Amino acid sequence: MAMKTIAVDEETWEAIKQLKAKLDARSYTEVLKKLIEVWHSVELDMKAEKVSIEDDKADMIISLLENSED
Repeated sequence: MAMKTIAVDEETWEAIKQLKAKLDARSYTEVLKKLIEVWHSVELDMKAEKVSIEDDKADMIISLLENSED
């Protein structure tokens, strides 16, 4: 696998090293992957919070889901 290099300032480097230790990560790649995973999760949560539905439609969907479990 080809490796790439990124440049960060000293403050960011120290923060990434601390995060690597806290996560017990084996590599900085693991740290970055975890950060990306968390970012995606936060983005999804923020989008889910924006979803709205009328009460009667929500009740119908809940009813359909409950009935589909049978």
